[in-house]
Amino acid sequence: MDATAPLPDSELLDRARALRAAGQWPALERLGSGLAREALLAEPELGFLYALASRVVGSTERALELAEQVERAAGQRGDRRVRAEAANLVGIAHFEAGRLAQAGEVWGGLLEAAAGWGDDEAATRASNNLGVLANVRGRRDQALVHYERALAAYQRTGNVRGLAETHHNLGISYRDLGFDREADAHFRRAIELAGQAGAEDVVAIAETERASLRARAGDGALAEAMVVRALERFERLGEPLGRADALRVRASAARAGGREDDAAAYLESALDVARQHADPLLLAEVQRDRGLLLRDTGDVEGARAALAESAGHFATLGATAESEAVAAIERGLGEA
Repeated sequence: MDATAPLPDSELLDRARALRAAGQWPALERLGSGLAREALLAEPELGFLYALASRVVGSTERALELAEQVERAAGQRGDRRVRAEAANLVGIAHFEAGRLAQAGEVWGGLLEAAAGWGDDEAATRASNNLGVLANVRGRRDQALVHYERALAAYQRTGNVRGLAETHHNLGISYRDLGFDREADAHFRRAIELAGQAGAEDVVAIAETERASLRARAGDGALAEAMVVRALERFERLGEPLGRADALRVRASAARAGGREDDAAAYLESALDVARQHADPLLLAEVQRDRGLLLRDTGDVEGARAALAESAGHFATLGATAESEAVAAIERGLGEA
């Protein structure tokens, strides 16, 4: 076959599925970007895979627009599986853009629809994401209920990747509750399960969280080793937002080792990516960490600006406790 000739639709879909399975997101995004919108919607799964790749490489708004169209197209064809996957992606795109109310509406609707269809997989995915939403808003107990339900469902169906993602989410909730030992156990379990499932992205985010715990405990060297592995994975996968968050954690590791200049450079790089992709949660966390670093190195005005921006982003996300805590630090600078 002429390598330059267009692939038949079935071969395009097979190629897209293979790229997804291999985690080759930039290649999948390039494949989809070369296709007309009509071609993507004529085969909704192909459109969904392109939308998913767009989100992973950081084009969240493009992913949202296409996922909404794919959801409608799949619904018209009666393809519940792709419809559910597209709806879940719509929720994720809203969440990552800071539109948490819309994300909650989408995932709540998916949970209800999936229950009516008898689709345990889609219902569990929606429940897991509602747990993430609850945790960001500081509703830890509600988040834990969602995660425990998801664990039970994934264990019942044997979904190893789903189990890994849920253990990662549980780790974040326990970390936010101040139970670092329990959090680390969940992150380690997430890494183990993700390795079994070949889910390198989940391995990377769980490694990043483990590194954050070690940095918080003052073990900069171990935190650095962990987060460098995560960075290498994110670079291979072509995930800029994951890499930016790992750089933020690497800054914490550098600070634990007394390397303030390195920490500042890592945070500046992470901030560039967060601004480029307009990710409010990442912006909130990076600017909080920058503000604390600037405060500790004597740049009060720079610290005040960074902390004020961080508090604003946390407030927009509905993360009231985090917003108030950061705002209190910023006010303390004004009183000094």
